Amino acid sequence: MKVVQFLPSLEPGVAATLALEFANELVKKGHESLVISAGGPMEARFRLHGSEHIKFPAIRESAWSLRHVSRLRRVLTQLQPDIVHTYGRPTAFLAWRALRRAPATNRPKLVPLVDQYFSNSYFNKGLAAGDGIIATSYGVAEHLNKSIARPVEKSMEIIYRGINTREFDREKPVASQWQLKLLNSYPQLEGKNWWLMPGVISAGGGHEAFLQMLAQIVGQRDDIHGVVVGSPLGNDLRYLKKLEALAQDLNLGGKVTFLGERRDMRELYASSQLVFHLAGERDESGKYAKEALAMGRPVIAYADGCAGEVLQNHFPDGLVQRGDTKALIESTLGLLGRSNSLNPQDFGYASAAEKTIDFFRRVLN
Repeated sequence: MKVVQFLPSLEPGVAATLALEFANELVKKGHESLVISAGGPMEARFRLHGSEHIKFPAIRESAWSLRHVSRLRRVLTQLQPDIVHTYGRPTAFLAWRALRRAPATNRPKLVPLVDQYFSNSYFNKGLAAGDGIIATSYGVAEHLNKSIARPVEKSMEIIYRGINTREFDREKPVASQWQLKLLNSYPQLEGKNWWLMPGVISAGGGHEAFLQMLAQIVGQRDDIHGVVVGSPLGNDLRYLKKLEALAQDLNLGGKVTFLGERRDMRELYASSQLVFHLAGERDESGKYAKEALAMGRPVIAYADGCAGEVLQNHFPDGLVQRGDTKALIESTLGLLGRSNSLNPQDFGYASAAEKTIDFFRRVLN
């Protein structure tokens, strides 16, 4: 199978990382992997693992991008792929415009990846025209179905984003030097059970619910310490200051620590007793829940986001209804001392790639 991935650029980020890992899995399984993009720092990594890169102007959600339709049509005619797999709404729209007049017998199948809650737009037509659509959660799929004219259940596949299970390896021990360095910087963590709340700090992140729950428990137990990890959305410190003030109002001084953004999430997961993923309903990826589950940690998440979908399939004991503080506290206390024995590979890039390739085969047939 010859697969073209079409994305705006290869700048470091979620889309380029997913495309790279998928390209590597395609090559491993004997398929031909090609990438069309404006290039970027990750370009060499694609070539290193056997993918071909075709340089193309950066595509944005603008009418100006339509001037590249003829050029993309020529590129795809020359490449003759079986599948064109797009990332983002603008690339799906441009690919649809480039392919729509090609003979059906000689036209590659268009399969957009949808991993965001898109607003209504003319550019949704590219997504609607896909021969198959991959959504990263049922919530994203449901929203998309309401945003485009054609019902998509017949050609929609839900494939959750994979994570790097090489990085989140529960078998690898936590270095004593790491623990010593962290405790030297944050001595208030020593001898405590850490309850970890990772994620972007924003009004939809669930941090207020976490602090309110924590305040009701730490009054009865002095072995608990809340650990909040993440940077403010858009580097806007106002909401972070609001959370810090709320923690003081709840008498959580010395009971919760804001660590900021960290690059040692594997060690933090491994050293925590519980992990919370309380993001808003429009959580698209459930990233932190998957990482924590891969590390063997019990996870508590609201049932109505992507993290809730992940837990429904893998760890339903951690599911809580949004807004039910009593149930949040009960579930939290009920999971103390628990771990999970899930297979980390269930959450990995390879598993997501295998499901994607199987879907491509069904689309082709």
